Amino acid sequence: MTGPRLVGLVARREMRERSRSRAFRISVIVMIVVVLAVIIVPALIAGGSKTRDVGITGATPAALPAAVRAQGEVVGINPRIHRYDSRSAAERAVRSGDVDVVIVDARRLEWRGEPDEQLRAVITGAVQLVAVRERAAAAGVGAGTLAAILAPVPVANVQLGQVLGRSRDDQTVALVMTIVLLMAISTYGGLVLTGVVEEKATRVVEVLLARIPARTLLAGKILGIGLLGFAQLALTALLALVATATVNSVDLPAARGAVLAWAVVWFVLGYSLYATVFGAIGSLASRTEDAQSVAGPVTIVLMASYFASFASIGSPTSWWARLFSYFPATAPLTMPNRIAMSAPAWWEPLLAVALTLASIAALVRLGGRVYSGAVLHAGPTVKLRAAWRGSPVGLDQARS
Repeated sequence: MTGPRLVGLVARREMRERSRSRAFRISVIVMIVVVLAVIIVPALIAGGSKTRDVGITGATPAALPAAVRAQGEVVGINPRIHRYDSRSAAERAVRSGDVDVVIVDARRLEWRGEPDEQLRAVITGAVQLVAVRERAAAAGVGAGTLAAILAPVPVANVQLGQVLGRSRDDQTVALVMTIVLLMAISTYGGLVLTGVVEEKATRVVEVLLARIPARTLLAGKILGIGLLGFAQLALTALLALVATATVNSVDLPAARGAVLAWAVVWFVLGYSLYATVFGAIGSLASRTEDAQSVAGPVTIVLMASYFASFASIGSPTSWWARLFSYFPATAPLTMPNRIAMSAPAWWEPLLAVALTLASIAALVRLGGRVYSGAVLHAGPTVKLRAAWRGSPVGLDQARS
């Protein structure tokens, strides 16, 4: 069987075994529940507070209730109108909490306590609009002429220093992408780490290596977990978009298609880079308890890359932001931010991709050698130098 087919076989095995595990299923459920809760719960909380009860009494224009409702729709308020025959009845309704406010003679607003500023603005705007219409009708001004007079004038907003091509949501998109990419790379790279350690601890790897080369086994593991992780993220994102469109409680930042496409590219590259390292160093440990200790240096580098990526948001055209976006260890978290901020030239992302791909290819060879030299060693944690040599003498020294 050829190498690519063996890699695919191992990847399918990883996807099957991981998807059947209880821990993975719980993680999928927890991720979906948390994301949906963040979207739906605010809608449920706000849903009960959007309806306002408005009392009307005294001499009131017939068009005022409709104007109040129309003004309320603009700001997301649903005013429920209650008519009262007398002012005393309306005031009793306010004091008892049956209505939030009462409009007296279309000139006076009476509240139980502190006024609701948003509702006051809605009612005041409606009163003014009705009054202007009545005066215009009395002066013989037609509805069409009045609409032309009251038509709003568009006013452009320009931020000085803003780079041409950026949207107002670019910085928000960059921040969200940084967090999501960090979580995805660390989570699924960690799965590769623990998977290697578990197979080594249970001696399953010895059976697999009898039929499959070590480098092929590592590549298949990285590919399978990566595909499974990407499917999990895609499912969560799809459900989040459906929930957002349904409840309309969260204003999602507008992200350009090219930015999202590059985010996917850098997730693949970043995961491949760090998962290869996680898989290689995972072979140094023989117990699950030792996995985090051997992964410590890589985790530090990943977190340093995360903090370095903020330079690409605050100063995306600075020399240090460009440097971080080219360096393979920091590029997966930095270059997407610069792309979102419309900072790099067309060739810069391509150069960063080429450098990262070259680094991944080198790490596959180097990591495969470390993996081959350490994955069959049982006992204390193997020293990296001993794993690199892959010699019995070196492994014996690692035991002592």
